[in-house]
Amino acid sequence: MKKIFIGLFLLTAGLSFAQQNTEPQKFALVIGNSNYTGISRLRNPLNDANDMEAALRALGFTVEKVLDGNLERMETAVLNLRRRLGASRNTYGFFYFAGHGVQYNGENYLIPVTADNIRNETHLRERAVSLQFVLDNLSEAGNELNMVVLDACRDNPFGWARSGSRGLSVVGRAPTGTIIMYAAGAGQTASDGTGRNGLFTGHLLTNLRTPGLSVHDVFDRTMGDVIDVTRGVQHPEMSVRFAGATRIFLGQRPTPPAPVAVTPPPAQVTPTPAPAVVTQPPAQPAPVATTQPPAQPAPVAVTPPPAQVTPTPAPAVTTQPPPQVTPTPQPAPAVTTPAAVPQRPALEPGMIRIPGGSFQMGEGNNVRRVTISAFSMGRYPVTQKEWREVMGTDPSHYKGDNLPVENISWFDAIEYCNRLSQREGLMPAYTIRGTGNDRTLRWNSRANGYRLPTEAEWEYAVRGGNGSLGNFTYSGSNNVDEVAWHSGNSGRSTQVVGTKKPNALGLYDMSGNVWEWCWDWFGAYPSGAQTNPKGPSSGTSRVTRGGSWNFSSQHLRSAYRLNIVPTVKSNSVGFRLVRP
Repeated sequence: MKKIFIGLFLLTAGLSFAQQNTEPQKFALVIGNSNYTGISRLRNPLNDANDMEAALRALGFTVEKVLDGNLERMETAVLNLRRRLGASRNTYGFFYFAGHGVQYNGENYLIPVTADNIRNETHLRERAVSLQFVLDNLSEAGNELNMVVLDACRDNPFGWARSGSRGLSVVGRAPTGTIIMYAAGAGQTASDGTGRNGLFTGHLLTNLRTPGLSVHDVFDRTMGDVIDVTRGVQHPEMSVRFAGATRIFLGQRPTPPAPVAVTPPPAQVTPTPAPAVVTQPPAQPAPVATTQPPAQPAPVAVTPPPAQVTPTPAPAVTTQPPPQVTPTPQPAPAVTTPAAVPQRPALEPGMIRIPGGSFQMGEGNNVRRVTISAFSMGRYPVTQKEWREVMGTDPSHYKGDNLPVENISWFDAIEYCNRLSQREGLMPAYTIRGTGNDRTLRWNSRANGYRLPTEAEWEYAVRGGNGSLGNFTYSGSNNVDEVAWHSGNSGRSTQVVGTKKPNALGLYDMSGNVWEWCWDWFGAYPSGAQTNPKGPSSGTSRVTRGGSWNFSSQHLRSAYRLNIVPTVKSNSVGFRLVRP
């Protein structure tokens, strides 16, 4: 017995020790450049860097800070961060830069304070820190998650620049396991702020200090706060190549109290069949009460009731519920009704024909006129029942016939389109060669089979087509709760399709519930009017549109774009079908 006890003790101690060591190590590099030479100085980056250092240290990060760094100091600090992160897979990295940033030929450069020696575009490539240099080193570290925050999207400070442009471009070669947050979108500039911190960093600091927020929530709220304060003039962008951002918390987790609160209700649901049995005893006391109580009220009020309770009521109530529960016809319906709640009785079948027309695509300063030919689009996102009937499986995390299918990659959606086309005797829209991540595709635009919408078709449809009654923020309304499931009303899961209001075309769930894959590679919009655009000819991530159950309303706007690597699967991403 002693040996067994000692063995169990050692095993328990070992498990406890292992659990304590599963917490990831966290390392950060914070750079703030204010006192530039040769170009305009900035007021807040030093404050931003100092406050970011304090906030990250409070979250358990080991922080290296560089203030007014030259090229050598900045590059050396990046290499130090890579070395620390490379010591273990179980580490989180955080890179923060505040200062001047420049985009040149699609590449982003972070400018050291010694900018007076950057006199032309060749110098820029040689004497500034390429963002790709930072990302490559983080990728080579091989750790689980890296967060890159760039409060560097300010006006191009170089007077000699001919092709360098304002703002930073969204990185097309972001490594897997990386979240990149830009203080402003491509072509926008980030405000240096009027207080102690830059506008973007001030809101980021607030959310980093708020307990109980996941990594996703920190960045998502920061994005929404900046958009709200600037009324959309400054629109942060986020590039995500990490699937677990909603499950990772840099600080205190909010979850422990929640499970305790959720478990008691099921325990109280089980006793409910007993009251259902009580409905029958009233039928027996009723006849007894009508005849006997009037006859014997005064003489013997105490004795007769026990005599009459003994033959019928008492045994019926105390001992006979078990026999009556055995032949139960009543509990069965009580159990059936909750199971039917998540399912919508019937969905309107078919697709909706959308007449062609022209519209203004995009928002803010990034708008162009686009003409779209007529096409048909699915009334709802593809449901799990529809997916299962064609593919034979259901990969979704949240189960239900009329819930949208999710947890599928872009390639999975393409495969479904082809299989459904073949099943219905149509010509498949896609020719697929190869397997796995090496697959290549060709879209036959003359095929009559099912396919994914182009990004332009999707936005044309979400806005209500050519005959839209108004330029709504969301799909058919300016009130997000009328038309969409989002993080504020979804209950943290997908919801049955078609339970919110449709837009003017009769399309449901275009805003919220699940992101929807589009055909296009993600990239900057070209300038000038276009007809039936299909997006860039190549890229590293595909466009998704519409927002989802776990994103805030800012991401559900009709013009909002997200880019996701086509092999990634997420419980917040699905799709809908179109046909010519």
